[in-house]
Amino acid sequence: MRAFPPEREEDFAPLLPEEVVRRGLAYFQEGRVRRVFRLGERLWGEVQGSGPEAYRVEVGPGLVGRCTCPHPRFPCKHAVALLYAHLERKAQDLAPLLAALAPEEAKALLLRLAHLPQVAFLLAEALAPERAFREGVRRMRQAFRLGGGEEEARGLLLRLEGAGREEVEAFLEALLQAPFDPEPYLEAALERYRALGPRLSFLLGLYLRHPSEALKEAWLRLGEGQPEEALALLGGRDPEGRRRGLRAELLLRLGREEEALAALKEGLEGVEDYLHLVGRLLALGRVAEALRYAEEARDWFGKDPRLLPLLDLLVAHRGLPEDHRARFALRPNLEDYLALKAKLGRAFAQERPALLRPVEDPVLLARIYLLEEDWKALDRLLRRLPPKAYPPLAEALEERLPQEALRLYREAAQARVAEGGRPAYREAAQILKRMARLDPEATRRTIREILQAHPRRRALREELAFLLA
Repeated sequence: MRAFPPEREEDFAPLLPEEVVRRGLAYFQEGRVRRVFRLGERLWGEVQGSGPEAYRVEVGPGLVGRCTCPHPRFPCKHAVALLYAHLERKAQDLAPLLAALAPEEAKALLLRLAHLPQVAFLLAEALAPERAFREGVRRMRQAFRLGGGEEEARGLLLRLEGAGREEVEAFLEALLQAPFDPEPYLEAALERYRALGPRLSFLLGLYLRHPSEALKEAWLRLGEGQPEEALALLGGRDPEGRRRGLRAELLLRLGREEEALAALKEGLEGVEDYLHLVGRLLALGRVAEALRYAEEARDWFGKDPRLLPLLDLLVAHRGLPEDHRARFALRPNLEDYLALKAKLGRAFAQERPALLRPVEDPVLLARIYLLEEDWKALDRLLRRLPPKAYPPLAEALEERLPQEALRLYREAAQARVAEGGRPAYREAAQILKRMARLDPEATRRTIREILQAHPRRRALREELAFLLA
């Protein structure tokens, strides 16, 4: 980008989204820019938004700056409006004027300006930034109690550079009480905290109360540089296993694999513990050991749906009948059914009823009955299901039983039409569209029959017109 502030529209407009430029130009032309001034290479000003108070905007080289509006990205339309105002007014640069003031003149000017409430607030921030930051944290906590506070949090992020370690710690602690997702704010605040000589014990306390990824990563990065102190902090009560997880992760990063795995194995209590351990073993290339622990988890928690990744692992690497059986119980599917049928041989006939009894998916049952040509079971399945369940069943039957699929599509569409209302008619049209792939002529006949049965339903005719055309 060329020297800043810009001298022509072409200096900034091509670098911004067209919509932001369009709206910013509209704001400028509507006279929303209240004032604009320049201080060296930076532009400052106030732009009236949709609320009662004007937004304060600052733009500098590279189009980097800030605005007090709630828009998440910068430059916003208010910044663009300020740039257009500068092009027209060519704001005078205050920097040389201030530099020309004698010390006594500058002091007297500041004293006069301090009588203006808004200027006094800005001076308080500039002259006592840490105290002003603590006051901002207090106001943010109050806003949290009322269900808000995100605007206050954004404002504090802009002032982080002037805050000390204690102020940033107060900000981080307060963020844990936010009624919104604090993760983006935590990440930005932790960047500043790392530059201020962070404390391992403080970060650990935050993480134990609020186990976020940003806090975890910040603690681990700091712990890598102070491993002995970090590991010493991880003793004591650990009912939720968070200290143990941190210990294992830190030991892995330090290259102490066996100690890390011992820590993970020591705390094997729930499904998540097994998932974490197996994942680590796989990452280290210890597949056989990972399979042993996956099998142990299957035996302990066979009915927990969170086990599916471990069961997928067992099926992929071993594919024993008990692996397929356990996965089918959690997620009935054709692959495991056919694998069990092939691997159990004659014994499968005895197991089949118990295997299918809990299956609730009619489409899967229909596919199984089709493959085995169990026509009686298929007929019983179709008889007990309502027309609303017909479309996916019809799709499963299309190849082997096209006439039965046509019947299901037709009856499902007629049932939707009988419900009445445009949404139901739209669903019926989609069902008939799928039916037309099988037999276009039969579909046209069905549509004519439906329209003749309901001649006064204009919305129905509109929804089905494209199929007749």
